[in-house]
Amino acid sequence: MLLVLIVVQTADAQKLITALLEIDLRVTKIGSTGGWLGVGNVALMLGIDEARYDDVADAVARTCETRLEHMSTAAMVDPTLGYATTVEVEVGGAVMFGVPVEQFVRIPGESQPGTVGSVAEEADTMTTSRAHTEQGRQAGMKLVVAVIKGEDVDAVSASLLEADVRLTRINTTGGFLRRGNSTMLIGVPADQVDEVIRLIRAACPAEAEASPVSKGLPMYSATVFVLDSSHFERV
Repeated sequence: MLLVLIVVQTADAQKLITALLEIDLRVTKIGSTGGWLGVGNVALMLGIDEARYDDVADAVARTCETRLEHMSTAAMVDPTLGYATTVEVEVGGAVMFGVPVEQFVRIPGESQPGTVGSVAEEADTMTTSRAHTEQGRQAGMKLVVAVIKGEDVDAVSASLLEADVRLTRINTTGGFLRRGNSTMLIGVPADQVDEVIRLIRAACPAEAEASPVSKGLPMYSATVFVLDSSHFERV
């Protein structure tokens, strides 16, 4: 399984989200800004079976074509002339990153056949997950990326903080229905990953929300990805 991060220009984001939903791929939207010129862009995050990477790449190619635009910006003022310059810049396109996922859990854990990320039944997923975790205990830190439904965010945050688990919270949006959610970034030692997932599970409702009939995509209280962190420093 891969956690895919796609950075696209704001103008292309909704077209890409629609294209991904049409092929039954879930998307989490993160508002962001390009460093040069401060151009608005959007980061999209989704978990996929590795075999579907080409489907994602194809959707990006169809919806995020590059183009040339003229931009006037005060960020490029010539100090000797004192006025902004107009430049021709290439916009559009996308940048994609695919990161292998060590562990993947949906809460509540009712796997749906054919839905994205259902690598196995929940019990099998957790068994495999623990095996990965055991193998990675000597590797140091793990990065837990947890997408939490909006109404459950405060309860999950409180539960983690009470257990002295540090987290960074990012306001995000679900692609379908544009529902509010939050993405939590949690760095923990490998041997604490199962406990973090247990805390998230305990703080979420026991019942999943009914599936939207029009799309057949069930709603989950939380979707959790565990990634290996090859480097970790606290400065």
